Amino acid sequence: MIDSTAAVRVAEPGDSGDRDRIDRACIDLWAAAVAARDGLAEDPAVRVRAAAKFAADRVALVVAPGADDTGNAGTVRGFALVTAPGTGGGAGRADAAYLSLLAVDPTAQGSGLGRALLVAAVDAARAAGHEHCMLHALEDNAPALRLYRSAGFRPVGEPFPHALSGRPTRTYVV
Repeated sequence: MIDSTAAVRVAEPGDSGDRDRIDRACIDLWAAAVAARDGLAEDPAVRVRAAAKFAADRVALVVAPGADDTGNAGTVRGFALVTAPGTGGGAGRADAAYLSLLAVDPTAQGSGLGRALLVAAVDAARAAGHEHCMLHALEDNAPALRLYRSAGFRPVGEPFPHALSGRPTRTYVV
């Protein structure tokens, strides 16, 4: 597995007194990160899809808190959402926890934060009793694929069209 020293933590139920606020901050970050990655304006459908993922049965939410380093400001610099087996669909192990979303503020990319979030998310899934984790990644997202492969994730199954963009996507499992 990989190592990282960036500060991240598992958000606990009722964390900072407001799970909904943290979830909204993560959804905001996801929408902004997808827009930045794709060089497009934010798409409301991205936000709706992310909200549905936050409504799924949660295994863990790992966050890198915002500017005050407590999360009380309701902002996050990055997060990884892990949901229950079966919530991801597609190829892969039926018993694998699903790394549903992982995002890093575009201004913090390249700092090791994504690596720290990924490591903590996989560790949290294992601590919750899930030996395996799976995720879906766009085939043309080279930085993400390098990160996932460096963490031991391997592709399974055939590429399939992404639900929103139609871009080729593949399942990865560790």
